[in-house]
Amino acid sequence: MNKQENSADQPLLQRIAAARTPEGTLPPGFALPKEKTPNRLVFADGALDGIKLYHTEIKPVPITELTEALQQLCHGQQQEGARRISAFLKQHAMIEVIDDLQKWIAAHRSQLDPGALSRYAIGCLMTSSLPEMVKLGLALMEMMNTDGQPQLKQIVRTLALSDELTLFCLFVMRNWSHANDEMFDLVQKVRGWGRIHCVAQIEPENRLIRKWLLDYGCENTVAAAYSALPVAEKAELAEQLAKEDISDQDWQGINRIVDGLMAEGPVAGISSYSKKEELLERYPQQAARRQTRTLTEVRNLIAIMQYIQREKKEYPALKQKLTELLQSSASYLAVSEAMEQGNGFEEAVKLGIPYAQKAMDWLKQDPIEHCMTVRWLMLSEPDVDAILAIFKQALPLSQMASGPSDVLGLGKEYQSYHALAALVQALAAYPGQGTEFLQCALLCPVVSCRTHALNTLEGWVNLSAAPLKGIAPQLMPVLAQAEVLEVKEELRNRILRLKEKEA
Repeated sequence: MNKQENSADQPLLQRIAAARTPEGTLPPGFALPKEKTPNRLVFADGALDGIKLYHTEIKPVPITELTEALQQLCHGQQQEGARRISAFLKQHAMIEVIDDLQKWIAAHRSQLDPGALSRYAIGCLMTSSLPEMVKLGLALMEMMNTDGQPQLKQIVRTLALSDELTLFCLFVMRNWSHANDEMFDLVQKVRGWGRIHCVAQIEPENRLIRKWLLDYGCENTVAAAYSALPVAEKAELAEQLAKEDISDQDWQGINRIVDGLMAEGPVAGISSYSKKEELLERYPQQAARRQTRTLTEVRNLIAIMQYIQREKKEYPALKQKLTELLQSSASYLAVSEAMEQGNGFEEAVKLGIPYAQKAMDWLKQDPIEHCMTVRWLMLSEPDVDAILAIFKQALPLSQMASGPSDVLGLGKEYQSYHALAALVQALAAYPGQGTEFLQCALLCPVVSCRTHALNTLEGWVNLSAAPLKGIAPQLMPVLAQAEVLEVKEELRNRILRLKEKEA
């Protein structure tokens, strides 16, 4: 690549087009350039918009600055209008203002020059190196007739390959003739948030699309749960489960869908599925027909059992079938094989399958890399001393206790702190044990470690119904030191409340 191609101000259109593979996709790991600020999260392409859509209520943003700038563009004041738009988009995301902006444009068409807006929008698409600026161009294009402009359509198709821009490109595409065919072509070329948005928009108008959705609609690099409910409806999951002969490929897709439906974490899942009862009955029946079982199938069966127990409904036949499947040798073998690869410990705990030795082997092999196994190992009290000895040797506690700071602890360079946090959380059930790790956590720079340390100490006090100085007197001087050094007001207040209980 030459310097122009490497520069941060290279137009996104050029960057995406240059990275496109012969198959018409972007290579795995491709990402738009992002400004890296110390101690700030760097989101994957499309993630910030996705989080706003699925996890937060988008609050109204005043758009007067933006609409006045657009009016300036239409009255020949391009430089000042562009400057004001750029300043606005540095403060606000397009996902927050697109609806209000388009409503305003629709209500003020007579005051705007469509030619000037069109030229500006095309310029955004072709020359901008800023994602929000490109999104503004696409938002303006959505309100124009672009169906008869093949060159412009090709630009939109290219931009749509980036997960950061897919959603806004879909807004434009859905106004084209053969829009669903365009979306189906695109959904096969994107892998992350772009695929999630495509799945939400696409109509299952023929057997080919329904088949693809069944097999791959929940296969993305984010989480199956985001697409599970729309895929279950569009791919006719319940009807597919009624078939006597399901291909291995379809079964893999079905397992991804069910896994996503049962999660019910980020978005609605099984509780909102229109054919929930059919799924609950038919999935275990299909699982029983398979000669072998995977860890995902075991996880799904456990999730269904837990779901019907939470619902407190009578499913005697279903419960019996689930119990038989979960207690079968196939399930035991699937979990055992998963543990050989460092997975399946949660399922082993739930099914009563011996797991401690395998988990301990992984922990001894690399306590930092496999620190999450401590969550399950510390369920067994005899393992506590051995686990603490392993971490005492693996963690440079004196170096880590360098003083409280406002550090998020993101990235591989903070792996030791991730391990400390996992251990500190597991110590919540063991009042007075592992105090050297609590001392370190209270004085380390990573906020999450200090937060988990206070959670554990508060848990000790509640669990023991005794003051902290009676449980772990050696922690009192450290707590006093932490109070003086703590930089987060919320954590300092929690330290003060802990100390007040000592009075």
